[in-house]
Amino acid sequence: MLGKLMKYEWKATWKLLLSANILTVVMTGLARWMVYLMEEAPYSSDFQMVDFVAVMVLFTYVASMFAVYVGTAIYLIHRFYTSTYGDQGYLLHTLPVDTHHIIIAKVLVSVLWVMMNSLIIYFSVIFLFASSTEMIKSMMEGLINTIEYLGAEEISVFMVIMTVVAYIFTLFAKVLKVGACISLGQLSANYKLLLSFVWYVGIYIVESMFQGLYFAIRSAVHRQVSPMDYLSSFGTSWETTLISGIFSCVIFYILTWYVMDKKLNLD
Repeated sequence: MLGKLMKYEWKATWKLLLSANILTVVMTGLARWMVYLMEEAPYSSDFQMVDFVAVMVLFTYVASMFAVYVGTAIYLIHRFYTSTYGDQGYLLHTLPVDTHHIIIAKVLVSVLWVMMNSLIIYFSVIFLFASSTEMIKSMMEGLINTIEYLGAEEISVFMVIMTVVAYIFTLFAKVLKVGACISLGQLSANYKLLLSFVWYVGIYIVESMFQGLYFAIRSAVHRQVSPMDYLSSFGTSWETTLISGIFSCVIFYILTWYVMDKKLNLD
C-alpha cells in the first residue's frame, strides 16, 4: 500500500515540479551561453549590447532559480495541506490505509523533490562557471586551505558519508516540521492556516534558543580562542547534526501522526 500511495503522490506532483526543473536546465543553458558571449564580447564591436543582454539573462537566471526553489517548497506545502486536511482529505482518509503509510509516502516524495531540485541547482551553478579558470582556481585553493586547516587525517570517506546522511535526516526533519505545524494548526476550529504559521514560528524560536544554548555551552567547555576554532568545532561535528536531525524527525513525526490519527477534524 505504501508503494501505491507514493505512486499516486508522485503522479499528482510530477508534471508541475518536473516542468519547473526543466526550466532550471533551460535557463542554465541560456546563462552559460551568455557567459561565453561575455568572454568573447571584448573582441567584437557589439560589446555593449552583448553585455546588456547577458546581464539581463543572468538576472533572469538567478530570479528563476529562486522562484523554482521557493515555488517548489510552497507547492509541496500546499499539496500536503489540501490532500490531507483540505477537500481531498475526505477521500484520502476514507481509504483503507494506515496513517503511518500516508505520512511516510508524502514525506518521502516531498524529500525526493527537494533533493532533486537542490541537486539540479547545485550542478547548474557548477556548469555555469565550469569553464572559468579563475573560478575553478579559487574553489580549489579554498578546498586545499580547508583541508590544511582541519588536517588531512581528520577527513575520511566515513566522515563524508556520515555528513551526507546527517544532511538527509536534517532535510527529513524540515519536511516533517512543516507537516507537524500544519497538523497542529488543525486543532483550532478557526484560523487553521494562521495557527499553523504561528506553530512554525514558535518551533523555530524554540529550536534557535536550544541551538544558541548548545553553542554557548560548547564554547564555554572548549574555550575556543579564535573564531576559526569556534567554527571548526561545529562545522565538522556531523554527529551533532545527525542526532538533532533524528530527534527532530521522531518528534515531528509523532506530532503529525497523533493529530492525523487521533484528532482529525476536516470541518
